[in-house]
Amino acid sequence: MFFTRISSAALIALLVMMPAYAQENPILKRMEAFTRAYNAGDAVGVSEFYIEKGALLPPQSKALVGRNSIAAHYAKAFKNGVTNLTFKILEIDQIGPATAVEIGETQVKIGAQTIHGRYLHVWKKVNDTWSISRDMYHVLGATK
Repeated sequence: MFFTRISSAALIALLVMMPAYAQENPILKRMEAFTRAYNAGDAVGVSEFYIEKGALLPPQSKALVGRNSIAAHYAKAFKNGVTNLTFKILEIDQIGPATAVEIGETQVKIGAQTIHGRYLHVWKKVNDTWSISRDMYHVLGATK
């Protein structure tokens, strides 16, 4: 009985602390900043969230390696009217002191359509800053 009470108290304390930890997660903060650059239509700014030789793996396309290629991809998307990125992180799994994997879902607007997608980011910590090393996304569907 004593063990059950201690376990319950520990679980409650953990659940109370989780929202604060989630809000302080540096990858969440980076994704919020990434979204601000994206929604400002700043292709170069978005590309700076990737490591120098980062790779973007868009659907039905070749791998885009390096910030210049990634910036060109986003510039084309913004020119085609892609706006209003929102994201929902489903999971962040820190694999070591300098590597983490994030899985999430996105929505963007193109005209009257909302495009729903899913992504996987591999993050690397370089000089105390978390940056995207690999980025793969795919489209789940579109709604009006």
